[in-house]
Amino acid sequence: MKTDNRDVVWITGARRGIGAAVARELAEAGKRLALSARRAEDVKELQTELREHTDVGIFSCDVADRASVTDCAQAIADEFGRIDVLINNAGVGVFKPMLELSPEEFDAMIDVNLRGVYNCTRAVLPDMIERGRGDILTINSIAVQASFANCTAYGASKAGALAFNRSLRAEVREQGVRIMDIFPGATATAIWSDDMLEEFGERMMEPRDVAQAVREMLETSRRAVVEELVLRPRRGDL
Repeated sequence: MKTDNRDVVWITGARRGIGAAVARELAEAGKRLALSARRAEDVKELQTELREHTDVGIFSCDVADRASVTDCAQAIADEFGRIDVLINNAGVGVFKPMLELSPEEFDAMIDVNLRGVYNCTRAVLPDMIERGRGDILTINSIAVQASFANCTAYGASKAGALAFNRSLRAEVREQGVRIMDIFPGATATAIWSDDMLEEFGERMMEPRDVAQAVREMLETSRRAVVEELVLRPRRGDL
């Protein structure tokens, strides 16, 4: 039987927004896709759309739950044989003054935006190191490059993920694994309120803008790595 050498890409939080846009972009590039969300049925429609272009599997995964992540990674490996690329995209954001932010809201952002990156990375990294090849790309945020009011917990969770990835990059660069981060500025997704989208939507980037940049980062020669990429709306931050 002929071996399929096309990369297998696991995209977390693929239901909508940047995750769905990355899935569409990489489907056009011929990658095989493993799309995960907390409920697999939430990405069923996207799977149907993209199956015209490539192989697409859908999987349930709560990135904050280590057992769920382990089970998902194993299910992907069972279906596709391996995971070549991990896109850490799943994320949550609550934007309030710190004293109005509940402990539960704070914990949720740390659990998904930081612990989720650890959980998913930990699930795929051993096999990537064993094979001497792999890419882990995290959708971070411009909030690690600039300071914004009402962004204390979100910024902290994203900054933690960046510090994690910077150290990991130094650990695995000699083992054939590339660690990449992209810092999108304001992008028109559901993370924004309807009022913000109505007021500032014309200034924001579209999810596809981020997805195209992700594709270019992944397609860079393996002799090089785009370690960190800042992507802002042309007119700057809001």
